[in-house]
Amino acid sequence: MYDIRRLILLRDLAEHTTMTAVSELHGITTSAVSQQLRILEDEVGAVLTRREGRVLRLTHAGRVLVDHTSRVVAALEEAESAVAATGESVTGVLTLATFQTALTRLALPVATRLGREHRGLRVRLIDAMPVNSVPAVRQQEVDLAITYTYSFRARDLPAGLASEFLFDDPLVLLAPTPLRERARQHGLGAVADVDWIAASDGAPSIVSVMFACRQAGFTPRIEHRCGSFTGMAEMVEAGFGVAVVPEMAVAEAHRHLVACPVSNGARQIGVTYRQASIERPAVAAAIRALRMVAGPLQLAS
Repeated sequence: MYDIRRLILLRDLAEHTTMTAVSELHGITTSAVSQQLRILEDEVGAVLTRREGRVLRLTHAGRVLVDHTSRVVAALEEAESAVAATGESVTGVLTLATFQTALTRLALPVATRLGREHRGLRVRLIDAMPVNSVPAVRQQEVDLAITYTYSFRARDLPAGLASEFLFDDPLVLLAPTPLRERARQHGLGAVADVDWIAASDGAPSIVSVMFACRQAGFTPRIEHRCGSFTGMAEMVEAGFGVAVVPEMAVAEAHRHLVACPVSNGARQIGVTYRQASIERPAVAAAIRALRMVAGPLQLAS
């Protein structure tokens, strides 16, 4: 019978393509990864990888084995979840990843609710962006992740994961005092000729900003770059330009900067989890709590 730990190393190699990446992922040396994969090849009796330049690709035998590995790992977790569901109480440790702007509105209320309703459950919160938290869910480093997808930008989940929509987080235009009334009356087009503040190219938010501006008939003149929505708001307050940010990211101190909503612009907030873990009592309880906390936010949006 194949060793499940070696199968997981091969699965991760298929995704990350280098021994170095797999060794960093599992906290072991590159030579240890190489040794374990050589042992697996001996067990299987077939070559599982081939080198293409600087990366390793799976052979046909390797791909077949990885396909089965995904099902085996899911079946093991389903078994663990089913056994846990036979218990009378929700106990253990639940790790919930959340991006920063969802911490106050979602993650903390959910953790508080779970702690109150299930005394035997300990909730751990991890600050992580979806680009990092989704792989962490897949790797079983966290149990669930509060995630988002911007309008006009699709996201494909890795096999074995599922995501449930919670609510829309509308995009809004922040503008300094002289421009707010103009933007309220005429929308984004009214600030087409001013300086813009935006995230760096490649950041998740930039695609929605560019799309919304094109819909309004112009290409924004991005003069300033900032990786923080709070920083963008402070720059708007100081008169450096305008910015589009998610409504949930606007602090109370900056609410007066909101000029208008962005037509058809939003972040879709959701929770991502492993399908095989859905019967685990702690995971099911967390998803129920997220639905309850998100309910009023969905109505508000």
